[in-house]
Amino acid sequence: MSRSRFLRIIFQIALLFLVFPICGQEPPLPVPSTETPRPSASPTSTRPLLNIPDIPLSVEPPTLVPDNADSTPLNKAISPAVPKSVLPLQQLDSAFQHSPLAQAAEEQRLHLEWRQLQNRTAHDQEVVTAKEAAERAKTDREKRALLRTYYDVYYAHMRALASTPEVKAYLDAKKAAALGGLAQPRVRPDLTPAHKSH
Repeated sequence: MSRSRFLRIIFQIALLFLVFPICGQEPPLPVPSTETPRPSASPTSTRPLLNIPDIPLSVEPPTLVPDNADSTPLNKAISPAVPKSVLPLQQLDSAFQHSPLAQAAEEQRLHLEWRQLQNRTAHDQEVVTAKEAAERAKTDREKRALLRTYYDVYYAHMRALASTPEVKAYLDAKKAAALGGLAQPRVRPDLTPAHKSH
């Protein structure tokens, strides 16, 4: 590449950089006028034109007392109408106990008590021994069998400490869920292999 051609390319690039910033500039902002606005004589001309209707000054508020109030005597006490069939308190309590909010609160209470029972039984010697045996298992099948034993021991200890039948039922459901996680329904049962004779 010759030196003159190189200089010509540099000159064209420099020319482009000079032309494009001039084309890309924004037009200058208008210069504010130095004249001060003259105040007008009428006060209505200083008000901006917003097309807002004039609000009448004499607006009367709506009446708060109905028209037939004059016909009722003032000394007569007005009481709300009580329905003739009022449910007993026990039925109302049972209706509120079956609401979704009450069920969620009961679930939370049972879960909290379950966690407290877990903390109390986690360090029992029998539970610790069963857990360690399950962790030392060599095969998956053996581990599942030992985990079943561990869950039986663990939940038996928690059930012995449970105070109410609701907590015992909750523990039974948690135990069933834990044991259900050990099942392998898509695995064929393991048949004992026959010894091959040579």
